[in-house]
Amino acid sequence: MPHRALDPLVQHGEGEPCLVPTPDQSVASAPVAADPFSYLRLRGGDGSRGHDQEEDSDDSQVRPPQRRAAASPPGNGPSTTEFQPGAIVRVKVRNFVTYEEAEFFLGPNLNMVIGPNGTGKSSLVCAICLGLGYSSNVLGRASALGEFVKHGQDEAEIEVELQRLPEHTENYIVALIIKREDNGRKFTINGERASLKEIQKLMRSLRIQIDNLCQFLPQDKVAEFAALTPVELLEKTLHAAAPEEMIKWQSQLKDHFKLQKETEHSGEKIREELRKMEARQQVLQADVEKLRERKAIQGQIENLNKLQVVVRYNEARLKFKEAKKRKSDAERSLKRLQDTVAPVLQAVNRKQEYQSKIKLVVTDRQQQLRRAETAADTAIGQVEAGESKCQELVGKKDAERAIFGAKKQELGRLRKKITDLEASHRRVPKDFDAADWNRKIREQHHLDREKELEVVALEDEAQQFRATAEGIREQLTRVQNNLQGLESQQGKLLNQLKKFNPDVARGWDWLKDNQAQFEKEVFGPPMLTCSVKDNRYTDLVQSMLQADDFLCFTAQTKEDHKKLSDQFYNSMGLSVTIRSCFTSFGSFRSPLSKGELTGLGFDGYVIDYLEGPEPVLAMLCSEKRVHMSAVALNDISDEQFDRIQQAENLTQFAAGRQLYRITRRREYGPGAISTRVTQFTKGRFWTNQPVDMTEKAELQCKMDEFREQRKVLRARHDAKFAQKTELDAQRGQIKQKIEEMKGQKQELQREFTTWQALPDKIETQKSALGRAEEELMKCKGRMYELEKLQDQAILDKARAVLQHHMLIAGIRKARHALLEAQLLLMEVESELHVLKDKNSETTKLLEEEQRSLEKIKADLKGLRNAASDAQEEALGVLTEENRDELQEKAAGSTVEEIEQEIHVEWAKLEVIQASNPAALEEYERYAVRIEREQANQANQENKLGELNDRIHSIKSQWEPRLDELVGRINDAFSYNFEQISCAGEVGVHKDEDFDKWAIEIKVKFRENETLQRLDQHRQSGGERAVSTIFYLMALQSMAQAPFRVVDEINQGMDPRNERMVHERMVEVACREHTSQYFLITPKLLSGLRYDERMRVHTIISGELVDRLGTEKMNFKNFVNIQRRLTGR
Repeated sequence: MPHRALDPLVQHGEGEPCLVPTPDQSVASAPVAADPFSYLRLRGGDGSRGHDQEEDSDDSQVRPPQRRAAASPPGNGPSTTEFQPGAIVRVKVRNFVTYEEAEFFLGPNLNMVIGPNGTGKSSLVCAICLGLGYSSNVLGRASALGEFVKHGQDEAEIEVELQRLPEHTENYIVALIIKREDNGRKFTINGERASLKEIQKLMRSLRIQIDNLCQFLPQDKVAEFAALTPVELLEKTLHAAAPEEMIKWQSQLKDHFKLQKETEHSGEKIREELRKMEARQQVLQADVEKLRERKAIQGQIENLNKLQVVVRYNEARLKFKEAKKRKSDAERSLKRLQDTVAPVLQAVNRKQEYQSKIKLVVTDRQQQLRRAETAADTAIGQVEAGESKCQELVGKKDAERAIFGAKKQELGRLRKKITDLEASHRRVPKDFDAADWNRKIREQHHLDREKELEVVALEDEAQQFRATAEGIREQLTRVQNNLQGLESQQGKLLNQLKKFNPDVARGWDWLKDNQAQFEKEVFGPPMLTCSVKDNRYTDLVQSMLQADDFLCFTAQTKEDHKKLSDQFYNSMGLSVTIRSCFTSFGSFRSPLSKGELTGLGFDGYVIDYLEGPEPVLAMLCSEKRVHMSAVALNDISDEQFDRIQQAENLTQFAAGRQLYRITRRREYGPGAISTRVTQFTKGRFWTNQPVDMTEKAELQCKMDEFREQRKVLRARHDAKFAQKTELDAQRGQIKQKIEEMKGQKQELQREFTTWQALPDKIETQKSALGRAEEELMKCKGRMYELEKLQDQAILDKARAVLQHHMLIAGIRKARHALLEAQLLLMEVESELHVLKDKNSETTKLLEEEQRSLEKIKADLKGLRNAASDAQEEALGVLTEENRDELQEKAAGSTVEEIEQEIHVEWAKLEVIQASNPAALEEYERYAVRIEREQANQANQENKLGELNDRIHSIKSQWEPRLDELVGRINDAFSYNFEQISCAGEVGVHKDEDFDKWAIEIKVKFRENETLQRLDQHRQSGGERAVSTIFYLMALQSMAQAPFRVVDEINQGMDPRNERMVHERMVEVACREHTSQYFLITPKLLSGLRYDERMRVHTIISGELVDRLGTEKMNFKNFVNIQRRLTGR
């Protein structure tokens, strides 16, 4: 039906706002019917106020302001001053999930949101979560934000109004816009743009912890809360109920204890390392002593080497001083001799100076001669270059003459070729009709295709025959297998299974072919996989089981169970039973021993007479308790029956032809025992049945029929194959003829094409002839130019020859001047030789003195270098500490004596040997490391002491506060359980390891039980739900969080528990000064407790809920009707 947009907000009565649904969602708020009716805050209805004419008002429709100091309260509701800071005053959504537009006005205490499944109750929870800046993961729904936008819309809006802190004047209105396209979101606080970090900061300041399951428990997280570990529960509880300083202390304690563990571990590693190093150092002690003695000797050798250096320096210095004195004596002797022979040497020196001047003239004239020869060589080069150029031009002329001859020959060849082509063109070839030849070839191709179609048709028919024959073969094989199986025991059972339940038989056939798809083996029906060991007990065993027990499938893992269910139920649409058992067969124990069982008149337990796979037997033990069900071939006596009733361990057994079921009601006393006795019939399963001869005859008849059909198909197939062979031969002849025709056509076409191309070739050759004539004329021009260049080259060569002749005359003149200077030099050298001969004795003596002086200088230089080297070496070994000692020892010592002492020390060193040469270095390294590790150990001990002090200081404050907090939770939790005649306890598990400190919850729901720890394995779903809600209620009075949300927690509770839980919830949540509480549920029981402080929101939605219906919906009228019905 078509929908119309509605005004999202209407007021009723004294101005109290209510929710009016959009076309897809209709929302109203109403209380649970309770006495007295006058206490009810009635809301709902349209502008006409549910057609109640006594309360007509024209200003009923007023929109609430978007921003206010404190939200305008409903007319008969509580003032906003009753809201705790951070409590939710109002929630408004637009285009969110299924809502087009809706607005919720919430109460400060208990808010119960009820309505059928799928109406949008959880959408309110989603709006709170997302609107306050939290991820959809908190809801247990890892959806993209865009998926929360209503279908067909581009964006959604959420507005959440939170109660202000006392120091602020305005409530906090947090708004969120979600974009579908990019999953983007934008926040504002009181109309001003805000980042996600600013939203999170505001939530922390208000102690809102939507990611804490103790505060916010959405529908998809209820099971997760029950699965919280005790350690995680302690963490969540502290964040929900403890002051900020306790959470800070706990965080500090965690960090300190972690650091304490690390420090202790590090200290232990240091101590262990110290022990290892000290032990290793002790092992090295013997080698270290030897090495220290060697080191002392080596030190002595080093000192002797230093002393040797000083002694060597002293000796070198002494030799240098002696050589210096000899040099001074030699210089004085040479000076005296030079003064004696000075006049004689002056004449020799003057002649030597004249000789030097003549040598300079000779050298200058030699250079002039070389320059003249170089100029002549250059001129002869120019002559040779001119000759080369003339030869080059002659070569070029010869080349051009050769090219000219070749061009003339090419002209003759082209003229001959043109004449031949013109003659060929005058010979016209045979006529060629390409279209006619193509038509003939197409006719043959068409004939070939006709034959090919006939072959394809024959192949299709043959393929159909083969497919039909294959199908008949498979059917024949299946019938043969069925016939063989009909005669075997397994075949009889399968045949019987097909009659009992065809779906199970189909599933079993599929499972046998697909067993490899599963993690572990999946077992078929016990009817096939199990059997009775003794046929006498067949009926007794079967009396304990139902039909599904014989026909069910057994999986060993959850994943296999899920995969098999999906295949059988979704893919194959079978109606079968699938069971799982994760307990090993060996863990099932019978209550009575064999002797005790025999004493009661029984032969054994049902499981004693069954054989089959252990997982299947374990499933039967788990489901039907066959390990606790006794059987006997004979009836039991009255006396045995009385003893069986008193045994309390047997609840069902079979004896003779009767089945006994015993029921004990402990709540009515020990004598409340009833026994049901029924007569059982003969079992339908695990029986030996004869072969069905009628079915066997039918199968034999089918086999004969299939064989005859295969024979007929074979004959028809052979006939078609012969036809195909003949057609293939005809096609071969046709293809050969097509190839011959194509060859003839190509030959004629080639001749015709060649003749047609001749005019173009003739024109091409004529063009080439013209180009060749032009090239011949160009060649003549180049030959003329080369002759001109050759004449110019001959003139240049003649000029170069004349220049060379002139330069040869210059060479003769320079050579004559050189000879004159050389003759003059020879005369001077002769005169100088005569002078030297006259003074040879004096000169010889002078030269000897000079040589002696030079030798002394060379020796002095060597001794100076040796002394300098010795000095540098001595400075390298002398220090302020050892200078005086070494110089004192060096006095009176020689190098040879020091060397002798060094040899003695080396001999001592050779005698002393250590097994580990590196022991001393290793020993000293260990000593350094030990010292460093001991310092580290002291630091670690100091650090550990400081940590222990800090831990003790913080823990002494935190632990008493924790005990007090948990004690208060325990008091409230235990009291809640006492009100439903059960027991509960909350305590703190204190472990040496601080990381294992945890909240421990124990509950007891039955009288004969002890308190057991709450977890997802021991208690049922309803019991866990009761425990969860009571624990959350116990936190209510200590709540640090401003509100709590619990979604559909009452689902799975029985009516008694649900009523008692509701009673306690109203009592706790509706006290003054408690935090806000939300309970989301699709249904409530009738006659529940109502309190003035609670507010009930009823959500009604659906396509059939139209505007008129929601306008007429008025809870005041509903209460009036209820008053009349109850007579109030």
